Amino acid sequence: MPFFSFILKKKYTTSQLGILDANLKTLIARKKYFSKNTNVWKLLNKKNNNIDIQKISYESHDLKIIHAKTILFCLPPSIGIGDSIEYALAIKAIENKKIFKKIGIAFCSRSHKIISQIISSKNIYSDFISDEDMQNYEKIFHFSSEINSLKLQKYQRENIEEKITKFFNVEKYRPRVKNNEKKISRISIFPISNSPIRTLSVLLVNDIIKFLYNKKFKIDLILGYNDIISNTFKKKLESNCVNILIPKNINDLDNYIKNIEFGIFCDSGPLHLSKLYKKKGFLISTSVDSKKILSKQDNIFSYNSIFNSPYCSAPCGLTNIINFKNNHGCFNSLKKTKEYILDKSDLSTLNRGNLKNSYKFFMETPVACVKSIKFEKIKKLLEQLIN
Repeated sequence: MPFFSFILKKKYTTSQLGILDANLKTLIARKKYFSKNTNVWKLLNKKNNNIDIQKISYESHDLKIIHAKTILFCLPPSIGIGDSIEYALAIKAIENKKIFKKIGIAFCSRSHKIISQIISSKNIYSDFISDEDMQNYEKIFHFSSEINSLKLQKYQRENIEEKITKFFNVEKYRPRVKNNEKKISRISIFPISNSPIRTLSVLLVNDIIKFLYNKKFKIDLILGYNDIISNTFKKKLESNCVNILIPKNINDLDNYIKNIEFGIFCDSGPLHLSKLYKKKGFLISTSVDSKKILSKQDNIFSYNSIFNSPYCSAPCGLTNIINFKNNHGCFNSLKKTKEYILDKSDLSTLNRGNLKNSYKFFMETPVACVKSIKFEKIKKLLEQLIN
């Protein structure tokens, strides 16, 4: 997805472009704006869009090395809640070190409120930033261009926070949280990711629920709102002994996580919110190595899938199914190695096409690293953590 600029011939509200922008309600005529929003790019380039456009163009990332006093950090487009939190924690660590006199953050989109709760800076831009505002910063810093290890983030998951804090040579930040030790009576299960290869198997979750119910725990199961993965997951649940919760939005989810006692997670936004609030829990990781998303500062234990095949070894680092020559899947299901796919592909095409059309299939027929996780191993680890 490109970093682009545009100028409109007349005034439009951001809602007319399909955006509920947290800090900008109106786009002024004949004023230059920058964005990374995929849907806005498609809308403005669509024929007969009924929007008067004076100019729209790609923008390049300026990689000049300068010693700046002011910096605008530009997030990658269309990132999930978890990634947003990792970026925010890293920027907070930079802010605390006082390397720069002024810090801004652009393109945080739907994560605007959560990021603004972590970072003191008032200069946080959701989906658009004007050329006038951008000129207030000496350095424009695009993480995916400036830090080499983050360039292939979708295909080789890295610990974003760790890579950024090491790049800027700052210590990680964690807010102080009161240590409220009490016996666990309720367990919250967060089995859903935006990706079917990081979502937990329904069969595994059914077994975990039965185990916890027999241990006399109250159980909350938190699903996504009106989502292909969540709806498919819900239909396959066998137990009626859980309290199913569906947060209305990110803020609703955030408020719930602040009050959990113990969480069971996959690699998803709730995991990273729980890290932020130092909640106790257990991560069951499939395609992404838990070492890439947890640190010694976190109170969350983990278990990694150990699947192995001629095409991949879990955890492979892939964050979602990909589109390789019009076939959807992971390295193992496509019967191609990571090296082969990355060598033979235009990387920009791997996430194109309607991948969500395949999500239901991969929920009903889990990829090998998801399917390979055994309940008995999970049970033994949980017994140690919650007793």
